[in-house]
Amino acid sequence: MTDEAPYRIAIIGAGPRGLSVYERLVALASAKGPEALAQRPLEIHLVDPFPPGPGIVWRTDQEPNLLMNTTIGEQTVFPDPSCRVSPDSTGPDMGTWYRERGGTADPASTFGSRALYGEYLEWSYEHIRTSAPAHVTTIHHPQRATAIVEPAGIDPAGAEVRDRTQLVRLTDTTTIAADAVVLAVGHIPSELTDERAAFARFARSGRLTYLPPGLPAEAPVDRLAPGERVIFRGFGLNYFDLQTMLTVGRGGRFEPREPARAGSTGAGDAGDTEDNGNDGNDASGSGAAPGALVYIPSGREPILVPSSRRGVPYRSKPITPAHPLADHRLRAFTPENVARLAGPEEALLFNDQLWPLILADLRHAWYSALARSEPQAFATDPGRVTEALAEGVDRHLSRRAAAEVRESDHRPGRLTNASPAWSAIEREVLADPSRALDLHELLRPLEGARFASRSGGHGSLTEWMLDFLRADLAAAHLGPERSPEKALFAVLWAARAYLKELVAAGRIAQESFVAEVRGWFEDFVSGICDGPPPQRYAELIALTEAGLVEFVGPEVRITTSRADEQAVFRAVSPAVDAPVTASALVDAASPANQVRYAADPLISGMLERGQLAVATHEDSSGRVQPLSGIAVAGPSHRTVDEHGRVHPHRYCLSIQLSAVQLGLAIAANPGRRAQSLVDAHRIAEDVLASARS
Repeated sequence: MTDEAPYRIAIIGAGPRGLSVYERLVALASAKGPEALAQRPLEIHLVDPFPPGPGIVWRTDQEPNLLMNTTIGEQTVFPDPSCRVSPDSTGPDMGTWYRERGGTADPASTFGSRALYGEYLEWSYEHIRTSAPAHVTTIHHPQRATAIVEPAGIDPAGAEVRDRTQLVRLTDTTTIAADAVVLAVGHIPSELTDERAAFARFARSGRLTYLPPGLPAEAPVDRLAPGERVIFRGFGLNYFDLQTMLTVGRGGRFEPREPARAGSTGAGDAGDTEDNGNDGNDASGSGAAPGALVYIPSGREPILVPSSRRGVPYRSKPITPAHPLADHRLRAFTPENVARLAGPEEALLFNDQLWPLILADLRHAWYSALARSEPQAFATDPGRVTEALAEGVDRHLSRRAAAEVRESDHRPGRLTNASPAWSAIEREVLADPSRALDLHELLRPLEGARFASRSGGHGSLTEWMLDFLRADLAAAHLGPERSPEKALFAVLWAARAYLKELVAAGRIAQESFVAEVRGWFEDFVSGICDGPPPQRYAELIALTEAGLVEFVGPEVRITTSRADEQAVFRAVSPAVDAPVTASALVDAASPANQVRYAADPLISGMLERGQLAVATHEDSSGRVQPLSGIAVAGPSHRTVDEHGRVHPHRYCLSIQLSAVQLGLAIAANPGRRAQSLVDAHRIAEDVLASARS
């Protein structure tokens, strides 16, 4: 230890991203030998009103029935050899940690609770803190940062800060003097849109209930009365969390469905498949479908009315005890084929160059699974599909490797519909045309549908929804090897991971990233890959059968109405004539990830003062459009101010990097070269190199 003044680092936000930076700072400061960084003392300040590690999202005291959307085995805080950083692992991934503490479930197929993940993060923080060398001091400030003040400012040339000191002001009026600052604030509140603000005003004036977007665990659901009809705007993961809180959280319980009597058609019927080796996954109706549940109400539940543009939730994940997700080997969308399309310095176009390769992988997976599970669906040898795909990929690589790529009409609807040439191959090969891959139908199965009634038996929207949910649940239990629908999940899961690497490496042309990857493909993947665990589908089916869930339909429009001196919220869909009315509206959509609408005092204040800048993109017509994240520079993501000056000692690692990265809400996965861990390492290296200079 020297008498030198400590180098002070403030990490604002101590959830998983801030924890990753902290872990890398400690790991690098602990390294020995000639490459060791930061010989001077370090003082690391963690600023978060919630415990370091879990933060607010993964609090250990939240409802234990709230689940992660990924399995226990898919989480880590610590880099491993796949990240190619040194030093790598300084601690275990969550699956290893879970087993070491006595966990008995299979980490590869178990969706742990959010609180359990919080316990892993909390343990990781303590492990990192107690393993830090003597010259590293850690100070946790259980406060929010409200502003950053730079007494000396930035040199006009933008080359250096005249005085490195950044004063981080906290809610308790104290100030941290920091030499370097890392913004890892995660999901932050957003300003209400005009429409949402109008909903809030209407609710106040009519004595109704409106809950704006936010974390489900923080939502005041006690304001929703038993028996009250509640419209939910959004049918994603937030809805399923709220569904749990309003059912099991109010004393209800789910129980396994008893097998139906021989010869009867059980509630789990999802259609027949001719596959004798189904490992007990009966989807034929001869017994209770795998995972089927019944709900025993407490009498304290409201009536749940989820709604969305699609009218259906994202597809459930095909991860079950019998079928844990295995790595999928892409055949067409590979580094070798991408190298044939463009040299290492050439920018790639997603729609024109990469999507056809991903589509070939999707088709191969679909028809391979179909051949295994439903051979009767083919009129000729299924190998004809493989041959046609190989020929098509080879032609695509030859044509698109040219220096100039053809202009073409690439609207999302066209991209998810088959070309006439491919449709001809499907007609030749398939005996059952209904089993042809139709991506558009898969994503929007209710598009154009009309129903005589919302509920009430045959031909109703409720009957259709139950059939849809049961079929998807049965497919989840079949797994990607035997369910064509879930085979697409495995492909897109792997393709998104590789695309994320290409985006991070700067290989995708900016206009293509903005208009194509972010413009339509990201949402397309989410619809198939980012749904809930199968258990949540089983619960939704059981609640619907118990009369506690109603459905609205697709293309839902939420309005307000006053009739007979009664104020109500109205949900209307073109699929059913009659609207749904309710005295409560819950905005279950995730908070908008648009930094320019930030309601967080730190980020919004820094934008107003010009310390941060919203990233922008100029399209081919010269129109400049704001993007969702902040402007950053370099591999260590230094922040950029409104004058375009790069701050040499301020960094960002969080959701606010959405203008330059993909899939930022996805946690770091072990063995997958997790980009967030690589980024954390680069930031820590940069910070400690400055500490040494």
